[in-house]
Amino acid sequence: MRRHLFSLLLIAVALAFVVSRDPGASAKPHALGAFGRGPTIVLVHGLGSRATQWLGVARDLARDHRVVLAELPGHGLASMPAQLALADAALSLDRQIAEYGDEPVVLVGHSVGGLVAAAEAMRSPSRVRALVLVETALRPQLGPADREALLASLDSDYAATLNAVYESFGRDSVQGASLAREAALMDPTTMRAWVEIAMSSDLSQQVRTLRVPLLVVLSERSWPKDELWPECADSLGYAGVAGAEPLRLEGTGHFVMLDRPGALAGAIRRFARGGLPEMAVAGAR
Repeated sequence: MRRHLFSLLLIAVALAFVVSRDPGASAKPHALGAFGRGPTIVLVHGLGSRATQWLGVARDLARDHRVVLAELPGHGLASMPAQLALADAALSLDRQIAEYGDEPVVLVGHSVGGLVAAAEAMRSPSRVRALVLVETALRPQLGPADREALLASLDSDYAATLNAVYESFGRDSVQGASLAREAALMDPTTMRAWVEIAMSSDLSQQVRTLRVPLLVVLSERSWPKDELWPECADSLGYAGVAGAEPLRLEGTGHFVMLDRPGALAGAIRRFARGGLPEMAVAGAR
């Protein structure tokens, strides 16, 4: 039951803060800009989320890195195409990375944003020197019947369905209520298009060809303390990925960057420098 509930939650990501889009507009990539100096780290938000939710992590990393806040199609100032596929989102991210030079970057993605980041790392490996995926599932977490049921629920009672999902994301009821209120601002057409991508995209086989270092950061809700890493890896689509390093951060909800920005920034910094996070779970393999 716990896994099934979290499976439902993985289809959506972070707070909603977008404006309505022209459905006929072509997708234009957009990054909010870069700040700090040093090797480049690109931070990618998730579905319905604001890039600025990364600010706590970004300020920490900017002490010794250049930090880029990227935007997914249909979010912030990035336009939403009439038809969207995972490959389109990866191409948009690729163009944003290219705006900041040719040197390979450390690419960090949260939830569905991590799915896009993984697709980009495999699409353009020369652009990525290390990959960090935060609360990201690389394989569909719902079966066909459950997918159809969720889409039907969004169609029949969008507000209530969205509210229930986002409330469950919070580390506590107060944060959950805040997330739900923000989620209500999400353009339903954009949300539904992204939900379909999240529920149907499966990178679990393709990611086995990944040749860059990979750090997988998960909360207890997605990697329970009583579950061994191989079991969790299989469920979330990481089985067979050579060199994937798992990290469980305790005391967080789905929004790790909001709940423990210092710990997450520290893990990213150490991994970017070629070391393992100090708090990595011993014996996780």
